Amino acid sequence: MSDRRIFMPAAAQARRPTQPAQACRSSRQLRPRRACAARACAATLAALAALAGCAAGVTEEQARADVRWDYAPDALRIDIDASPRLNEYLNAPHTLLLAVFQSADARTFRQLADDPDRLRMTLAAGGPATDFIQTTRYVVEPGARVALSIDRAQQARYVGIVAGYYDADSPRAARLFDVPLRIDKRGWFSSTYRAAPRTLGLKLRLGAQSITDAREAPLNLPPPGARAWTTLDGGAKTLTLPAGDANGSENGGGGDENDASAHAPRKR
Repeated sequence: MSDRRIFMPAAAQARRPTQPAQACRSSRQLRPRRACAARACAATLAALAALAGCAAGVTEEQARADVRWDYAPDALRIDIDASPRLNEYLNAPHTLLLAVFQSADARTFRQLADDPDRLRMTLAAGGPATDFIQTTRYVVEPGARVALSIDRAQQARYVGIVAGYYDADSPRAARLFDVPLRIDKRGWFSSTYRAAPRTLGLKLRLGAQSITDAREAPLNLPPPGARAWTTLDGGAKTLTLPAGDANGSENGGGGDENDASAHAPRKR
């Protein structure tokens, strides 16, 4: 077999690149692209880290500590259900004076509730109670089904309720509640919190000789600006509720069978 060779023109041989030359040129072209990608990635990570650092500025504990206790209209609402035997004395029902105290600390109300003589004088005085930010008084009729709407005072963080029974010690006639908070959580990469006071709704059941139930609960009441509300001299509003209203307790209103099991004021 003869040895056959393929001859190419010299110009074609010059234009044909060798494989090592192609590899070198491709490597040189990729280096700037890789450097740009690395710089972009580093910038993105730095931006994300900065955002995460900013978002982590407020913890839930800090948000609770930094709450602004501003005045808020109609931010305290009470559903009152009184027994037909309310404040029974000598086998006859009587009206009852209900006092609502607002304070900046729980200790102020506890001291009042633990001093029967001072408590009686405070209820009988009729004016603003000493050491309290605001005092609201309301006379409850036997068998009444009413709602109260009261403005929350500036710096008020606690709400105390006292029912002026003839024969009841303070553990059965007083309750203490703290103003609840609304906690908002925000942030994608790291959580940040905001806290603000919200409306306190209470269901209050008044038996013959004591408070039979007092608890925080959502209330289905008309808005404060509705014509059904009546404004009292002290600025609070009152609304007459129908018997068996949806706001009532499951077992009916103002039952007397629970008088003996009334709870002491909430401890904070």
